[in-house]
Amino acid sequence: MENMILPEGFEWCRKAKYDVQVELGCYVITDSTPLKEGFEEQIVEENGAIVKYAVKSGFNILEQNNWTTSSNKPFILTGTVGERWPVKLSDMAAYDVDVATIGLDPMTISTKDPDDQEFMVAFNIPEEVSAKVIPSWAFADDGSIDESQIMIANSPSSMVDHNGGDYIVAKHIPDMPEYMELSEEERNTKETAQLYDPRIVNGSIMQTTYDHALTQDEIIAKYQESIHR
Repeated sequence: MENMILPEGFEWCRKAKYDVQVELGCYVITDSTPLKEGFEEQIVEENGAIVKYAVKSGFNILEQNNWTTSSNKPFILTGTVGERWPVKLSDMAAYDVDVATIGLDPMTISTKDPDDQEFMVAFNIPEEVSAKVIPSWAFADDGSIDESQIMIANSPSSMVDHNGGDYIVAKHIPDMPEYMELSEEERNTKETAQLYDPRIVNGSIMQTTYDHALTQDEIIAKYQESIHR
């Protein structure tokens, strides 16, 4: 277990135990599963064949961007303050759910126990400061950037209070600088985004969806204390 002290201003963090809602937001249109209310038809070419998908669109009040589900991101999560966003199958690994049971109607699921969640590194951006993060999912295969997917810390248009400032959360890569120690030019590349998997977590949401502290031991102790109450 690594318990090193991070550079000043950085904290270890790990997803806490909390509930969200999930629903299936994309499916293949067939004679037996026609287009349902609330969905739109999307025609794509896959392996030389034309496939019709039923997809949903929406707006994420935290990340301040529009989204549309796809075969790559078929599930819709609704978070603790009503924020909604589409996720990949691999993202569901953080939740205690059999994805085969997820249907078109929302169902409540929980994150896995914190002991099963990986440690990340968090950096607080004071509420009066703005910062930009280009997440991995904003990059197309050719390296171009979908501007609508860029994340802005402490966005003035946010519909949720920042509660002392948003956090930039990213992976810790041993023997490499933390994500927010890199220059903006270094951060805003596809390679860096894929390596560090950065994202912005609203300051209000950070308090309910992550445990964070200067050492990993403090986070582990907090969880162990909570389950023995």
